[in-house]
Amino acid sequence: MHVLIGTFVSTKFMSIFAFLFGVGAALQFESIRKRVAAAGAAAGGGLATAKSVYRHRLAFLLAVGLAHGLLLYHGDILAFYALCGFALVPLLSWRPAALARAALACWIVAAALLLAAAGFSEFLRPWAADDPRMVPAEALRAFETYVEGSYRQQLPQRAADYASVMTSIVVLSVPHVLGLFLLGVLAARLGWLTRPQRHERLWQAAATIGVAAVPFAAYGAWLNFETMAREPGAPSAVGYTLQFFGAAMACLYVAAFVRLRDATPVAAAIRWLAPAGRMPLTNYLMQSLAMGALLSGWGLGLGDDLTRAQLALLALAIVAVQLAASRAWIARFGQGPLEAWWRRATYRGLRQAGS
Repeated sequence: MHVLIGTFVSTKFMSIFAFLFGVGAALQFESIRKRVAAAGAAAGGGLATAKSVYRHRLAFLLAVGLAHGLLLYHGDILAFYALCGFALVPLLSWRPAALARAALACWIVAAALLLAAAGFSEFLRPWAADDPRMVPAEALRAFETYVEGSYRQQLPQRAADYASVMTSIVVLSVPHVLGLFLLGVLAARLGWLTRPQRHERLWQAAATIGVAAVPFAAYGAWLNFETMAREPGAPSAVGYTLQFFGAAMACLYVAAFVRLRDATPVAAAIRWLAPAGRMPLTNYLMQSLAMGALLSGWGLGLGDDLTRAQLALLALAIVAVQLAASRAWIARFGQGPLEAWWRRATYRGLRQAGS
């Protein structure tokens, strides 16, 4: 199961989400530009105002992400996306050719950083102070705090873990994620998703890249599994590096979706999932809240008792409930509650620009 998840799931859907964030950024920025133009002289008009308004959107996301990471789940990704979004803002008005060059440069830097980090990590492995066959003591203490400690007791541990996670991804992942953002902006600007029939060669190339990435993902997943089973205190840097390149399997997933989305079963699934997709921020935070209430020491504390299979079933149950709740909420209100606040925070920047 670990190898299957590592091969077909881990890092692939994160890459797709980053790509879609870029698509959304391009569409939202274009909408903001039109709204700024409609506001005319009252808002000052112009590209600079539109970028300022979009930064208000990112500032809201950053604040929500930091609160989420410190108060609920240290694996938060929202704050990191917001920080990368600030780096994206100056590039949103670039021409497609310049965006493509910038994306390529980002991925070259990302690959170089990861290879350097992997080499450094492998160089240090023989000199590791702790017994690599043992789970690190600090990891065991953190687990005990999360599954047995009160909410207040968990706060220092969560803050330390969140700082560690943010530091590592900021150091290693900014070029990679920014490159995916830029690819998403290109997709929105050039109609790769809305007019795929005009880009057959591109989607064929995407599928080919995705298939070529399968061996990297599979071997990286196996190395991670084998190393963690034998030496849980010394994960395989080579395995994670291979999985980084294996993340290109996301190209195959997106290409398959684009080609099959008009097929009846796929179209029906899209219609069923669409309401949840219209309130992603609300659902993301509600998942963390539900998992905390069920698994954490401040909730029911089931995290210390459930097997992996039971945890997987619990996750599926939460998603099923969210899908049904999202359909009911969107049917009545048309927009998720946090998404409504996010929208108001975004366009408050336009009002301030006009004042």
